[in-house]
Amino acid sequence: MKHSCFALAFSLFLLFTACNGVLGKKESPEGQTVENPSTNIKPQLLQDYYTMEDEQPAITGEIKDGSLWLTFHKDQILAVGIVDEDSYRLADGPIQMEGLIGVPKSFIIADIGQDYNPILCVLTSEGKVQILNLWNTVSTGDIEVTELPMDDIIGFKAAPGGPWEDEDGTTYYEYTTIYGIDSKGVEHEIPLYLLDNDLEFVENVNGSDVAYQLHLSEAWKIQYVAGYYLSEKVEEMRGRFWPIKEDWDKMIFTFGYELTTDIGYTGEDVQTKEINRTGVFEIQRPNFDVETHIVVPLEGVDFANKGMNVPVPFNPAGAYGG
Repeated sequence: MKHSCFALAFSLFLLFTACNGVLGKKESPEGQTVENPSTNIKPQLLQDYYTMEDEQPAITGEIKDGSLWLTFHKDQILAVGIVDEDSYRLADGPIQMEGLIGVPKSFIIADIGQDYNPILCVLTSEGKVQILNLWNTVSTGDIEVTELPMDDIIGFKAAPGGPWEDEDGTTYYEYTTIYGIDSKGVEHEIPLYLLDNDLEFVENVNGSDVAYQLHLSEAWKIQYVAGYYLSEKVEEMRGRFWPIKEDWDKMIFTFGYELTTDIGYTGEDVQTKEINRTGVFEIQRPNFDVETHIVVPLEGVDFANKGMNVPVPFNPAGAYGG
């Protein structure tokens, strides 16, 4: 693991340089910042993200001409082992990020977790916080950010998370993370979705295996697909979701969602239209030794055509079904 625990008793020098972690990353010497007099928060307009090589970044971000551009340095990314030459999905040169609600005002690229896991967080002129998992971008080509339900955020910072104390009272940290800072200076940890990403329920209907799939990304994108198992799709809807309530002791999680794109499949035709469907669903993981997730639609879409409030066992599936 790249990130080890950080002790509060460490010196400031060690805290900012040890373990090759987020706190030890170099900032671009040419980084441009603009002072916010009322809060002392400096919006980040240019940043380099480093992995295994301290002298050459793996990703460079820049806010320029009202847009956010990322440049991915292929040689540095391939060295990490996330993808290989055949599965790398990005073109050379700066890539403009899509889906921003407003004009980007500040951003950060930093790891969330115990290893290299670069997450892009953007603050826009509309006060929106939007994120993107950049390893997912590398492997899929997805460059559209997702909105988080966070208000009154004026800036970001990378720092340790998950504090705990040993018997001597020394504080350690379990991982590194990103915090959104509000106008009062309170830090709010940027959440990620941490359960299984690809879930599927399959049943036989009139002699055919029908599959219902939920694809839930770490950065809060939701994709619902219904169709025939290992065969053609019938319906697909995409959007975003967010946590409403999380009970890690009972392993019961409630999420809200908003579906904004509907993709209909009729023969060889594919029809895409904008929609606005909202809802709530629950995921239960009653037995951690069993991979089955119990999905309960509470409002909105009936994910498995079994009725609302009916628990349905979804099992892990491949990202594209089966």
